[in-house]
Amino acid sequence: MSISVVVPVFNQVHLTERCLGSLLDNSILARELVVIDNKSNDSTPAFLKGFQKQTADKGWSMKVLANTENVGFGRACNQGIRAATGEYIAILNNDTWLMQGWDAALLRRINELGADMVGPYYDEGVFDAEATPVKAGEFVARNRNKFSDDWVSILMLFRRETLDEIGLFDERFFVTYEDADLRERMDRAGKKYFQVGDCYIWHFSKGTRDSQKLPSNYEQDGLRLFMEKWGFDPRIREKALSAKLRRKWKKIKATMGLF
Repeated sequence: MSISVVVPVFNQVHLTERCLGSLLDNSILARELVVIDNKSNDSTPAFLKGFQKQTADKGWSMKVLANTENVGFGRACNQGIRAATGEYIAILNNDTWLMQGWDAALLRRINELGADMVGPYYDEGVFDAEATPVKAGEFVARNRNKFSDDWVSILMLFRRETLDEIGLFDERFFVTYEDADLRERMDRAGKKYFQVGDCYIWHFSKGTRDSQKLPSNYEQDGLRLFMEKWGFDPRIREKALSAKLRRKWKKIKATMGLF
């Protein structure tokens, strides 16, 4: 069962370096990486060129797709998915760090749960190169086999056949609501997705998005497009009392190292 990892990037080379370093060091099954560079103007292109040799030395296949302009998250992901060859597609934000065996854990859970997509537990606290791996191990030991029907877009492991069926990202969305649109299509197609306690990653909140000079109204434009397409405000899901109480309870459990 082959896993391809798709990572769109734009600047923030220090985050990309940490993300891809953890990917190379901590993957068990994944051996294909597709990075889409959305016209970075820092040292990202040079780093990716050097990183290709590291992946080759460790038996990986790495493709770098260099865009001549920033085409947005959804379109970049689609480029990577089309270039990937795996039966499973992992779409990964570059402002992350991955635990040891992340891929084996997600692959096991997507099959055990009969899911179409699974995502990890993510920590947005302070990253510590020594403490975070220990914390990840302790968290997974406590929460192995736990899951909830939550949507996680920071790292998504899909069955390729699911993406073939429901379609890829709607490229009219630039950097917001493209995942909400994909989730809506998943829901309407009766597809199953879960967040699982078997995989822990660290995430620098909005690290990728904050690297871009975006129009002041980019979120409003994404929301408008979603509402025109589907006829409702997706924020309703998050504003419901049940959703608020659920988030609060999850935060309390997280402080205790529980999923």
